[in-house]
Amino acid sequence: MKGERGQALVIAAILIGIGALAIVGLRTVQDRMLANAAAQDAGEAAVEAAAAVVADAYVARVDSVRTHAFDVPRPTIDVVGMLGDPATRESARAAAADVAVRNRGVFDGAIEARCVGTTIEIELHHAGRLHRAAVQADACSPR
Repeated sequence: MKGERGQALVIAAILIGIGALAIVGLRTVQDRMLANAAAQDAGEAAVEAAAAVVADAYVARVDSVRTHAFDVPRPTIDVVGMLGDPATRESARAAAADVAVRNRGVFDGAIEARCVGTTIEIELHHAGRLHRAAVQADACSPR
């Protein structure tokens, strides 16, 4: 009888150990999932901040052209030039970096913006992921 009792204790100890190991493993997986979700959210917020800066620059460019709409020759909106402007790119990068810091992250990459059809697509890499946003910009597609 004493031998059976010892075996039961050993089995109980093994089961408790397996349970503890499972709890630790689940906690590790949960922490990793939460960190990934936070990084995803920070990247999305950063690209949206960059897109807002690009949209503001686009609207300012459209407004400046509207004020001269009756000039001869009629002015055009150089969206590609605006997207390549170092001031626009730096402002978008700074906005993305600021939002990343607010979300306890770091963004030190580059912002890519280009015309695709009638939209401006903004891309950035954050925490190993590609994040995209788009801004409607009819001037990207010449008529």
